Amino acid sequence: MDLSHKRVMVTGGGGFLGRHIVEAFQRQGAEVSTPRSRSTDLTDPDATLRAFSSMAPQVVVHAAADVGGIGYNQICPADIFHNNLMMTANILKASERSGVEKLVIIGSACAYPGEVDGLMTEDEFLSGPLHPSVECYGFSKRALYFGARAYRDQYGLNAMVLLLTNLYGPWDKYDPKDSHVVAALVRKFVEAKQRGDARVECWGTGRPVREFLFVEDCAEAIVRATKVYDKTEPLNIGTGQGTTIRELTETMREVTAYQGEVIWDESKPDGAMRKVLDVTRMKAELGWAPSTGLKDGLRRTVDWYVNQHAAVAA
Repeated sequence: MDLSHKRVMVTGGGGFLGRHIVEAFQRQGAEVSTPRSRSTDLTDPDATLRAFSSMAPQVVVHAAADVGGIGYNQICPADIFHNNLMMTANILKASERSGVEKLVIIGSACAYPGEVDGLMTEDEFLSGPLHPSVECYGFSKRALYFGARAYRDQYGLNAMVLLLTNLYGPWDKYDPKDSHVVAALVRKFVEAKQRGDARVECWGTGRPVREFLFVEDCAEAIVRATKVYDKTEPLNIGTGQGTTIRELTETMREVTAYQGEVIWDESKPDGAMRKVLDVTRMKAELGWAPSTGLKDGLRRTVDWYVNQHAAVAA
């Protein structure tokens, strides 16, 4: 698909990932619009249809989500369940009614079974129960896949699902109540260094293994998939490289040049012990692989965070 001059709607375009998706499509020459949550409630079917009517998109990238880290999933599971399922149903219906040429749905590795040995392959996507720590969010992301398949079968809607690993980078959520692990660590280490704190406290044991993808690389992959991927089967988007939370923390300490002690609060939950995607199919289908290494991406993220806060203070 040639994206030049295509009308592209990006839901969640003002959010962390959405900002980068918008910029990536604009670099392709697309005419990008984004319904903002202040004026368009995507959990409302009528409001969603009005947004589609006014923007008349040819391509829709559904990146809007009610999402946060383990703590947020514990505090607000009902909100996560309701908001994400309602947005899913409304975006699918509006895309079908509006004659959208292609719907790109942003899914998550949280939709995979909670206990997987080795890498998570697309063929195992529905092979077991979700991990309790992300059950409501993961279920809503599985619903995206079933909805896309149903609308493709009944209406011929060209809808496909990308399963994203953990993202990090500029414009992430840094509020402790809903931040993911990298953003939480960026804030903790930067502020601890600035205050001269003797220690930083981290959640859990540090043993779980996770995969981390720089957000700008992810946006590039989404554009690439929009151009070339048209299959029903979900497609993993990640690095395929696992890092323990303890290793991530030590890298963060190095990047921020923090000299204090790191202590682990093992009373806090770890979540699933291993979540790393198999990206074999991604490389074959997209002819693409991420270019930003973890240390470089963390350094760029920390620099952005420090500069952003300095600019706000000024």
